[in-house]
Amino acid sequence: MNKIVIVGLLACGLMFTQWAQAEFYTVQTVSTQVVDPALPALPDISGYNRNAILQKQAQWQKPAHITFERMINNVATRKFFKGGKLGMWAQKQGQFPKAIYVHDGILTLPALHKTMPDALVKLNQQQYLLRFPIVVMNHAAFAIAPGEELLLSHERGSFLVNAGDVFIVDGALRGWSEKTNSPAKYNGKKEDYRPFYIGWSGSETYAYGSLIESLGSLNSKAYGFTLSTYSEQDEMYAPLTLNRLQHPRGWLVNNRITDMFYGFYSYEANDVVLVGNKYYDNIYYGIDPHDRSHHLIIANNEVWGTKVRHGIIGSRDVSGSFIFGNVSHDNNQAGIMLDRASNHNVVMQNSSYNNGSDGLAVYESHHNLIADNRFYNNQHHGIRFRNSLDVTLKDNLILQNGHYGIYGYLSDLSAHAPLPGHEARDLKLDPYEMRGSGYISGGVIALNGSGALFTTGLEAVEIGKLALDENGKRREITLGGDLVPYTDVISTVWYGDVNEVLFSRAVSTKRSNALNSVSLEVANE
Repeated sequence: MNKIVIVGLLACGLMFTQWAQAEFYTVQTVSTQVVDPALPALPDISGYNRNAILQKQAQWQKPAHITFERMINNVATRKFFKGGKLGMWAQKQGQFPKAIYVHDGILTLPALHKTMPDALVKLNQQQYLLRFPIVVMNHAAFAIAPGEELLLSHERGSFLVNAGDVFIVDGALRGWSEKTNSPAKYNGKKEDYRPFYIGWSGSETYAYGSLIESLGSLNSKAYGFTLSTYSEQDEMYAPLTLNRLQHPRGWLVNNRITDMFYGFYSYEANDVVLVGNKYYDNIYYGIDPHDRSHHLIIANNEVWGTKVRHGIIGSRDVSGSFIFGNVSHDNNQAGIMLDRASNHNVVMQNSSYNNGSDGLAVYESHHNLIADNRFYNNQHHGIRFRNSLDVTLKDNLILQNGHYGIYGYLSDLSAHAPLPGHEARDLKLDPYEMRGSGYISGGVIALNGSGALFTTGLEAVEIGKLALDENGKRREITLGGDLVPYTDVISTVWYGDVNEVLFSRAVSTKRSNALNSVSLEVANE
């Protein structure tokens, strides 16, 4: 291996103040055959389809038993009474709050209407108005059949809670205003109540070809369409037979999801499949798997028009997952983001464009593969990564972004005030190190506003062949930050015979293969 130690600047004309005290890199040429990773096989998603969901539903034959009772001490509903909110439901119902409980079988809308016509009002052949909450208990199921719409009354405080199985096939689940006889649209007040759906620990949720609309607000676990484990505080209310740590699961396939506070939210959910959905005009996030949600497939979705933040984001240990084939565009902030220890993910074959900040942002997340994507016409950077180790960027098309094509850097998050609308970072809950490294090879970086590639503070940067053209305001800026003094060395890679070059500092650690740690254990039975 040929090793060249750089002891000074390559050109005296590059000795500007910003580099005067820099810790310069050791430079090594590297064989492509040794370091260039093969791309992984993506999961087969053909089994996540309408027939597979109907087969799961067909396992439920016995008609359910239903009860109508107080809900204050039930583990499935107690979350929504915390903080003095019991009075809100009492006011909406005109009595001590009650719910419809589903036990020991499967409940359909016609069966519920027949038994409780005042609680589930049939408006026409397709639409049923629910005027009380429904709670699907463990060992029970609930189904919305093709052509049926379940309208959750906003004025009466109805919602749908699932601790068993829920099936929505070619139907609709909609928050509904009785006052206006129309969807319960978001009114701009984020904490105002709106109906919601949640699947708790051990639940399974299956939705295919359906409309999910006008649900959710900024209230814990009532964000819109949520899959979540119970919290530790809920354990005293849980029956002894319930394992609260059993993760919720679900498939959402080919649905239309709109006007949701969060289009999708999860907390400690595993083996969730989001395939072929259209998430549009949602409020805070389009797709937002959260804390310790693992082994997810997020594929072939289109996400656009998110009003406040990002199209697709995985935040706080959303790891071992596949994000591929999605189109995320015209969102207020990033098209796609990996945040806060979201590690060992594969992000492939996505398109992210016309977003208000970055095409892709990776914050404090490590060992992620970003390959064969298209990031273009985003207002900030094509790809931004911060305080993140072992970011592999391979064969991406990065065009016409407002700032740099690729922007990698370190940041002391404790030294900066949070952005408007963001809380200050809890460093105990979300610790991080100011460390970063990246591998960049293949693809095209062209026509970006500030330049092609900027890095600062990274302990290792490995650079391979790239096609570059007309970056920067004058269409001539290729590099920015720490790599500028090494322009000549990098040029021998891009325009010469050297395959790849590794820039490393003394603190560098060996680059691991991001692919080796990605779990393929996504359930498809």
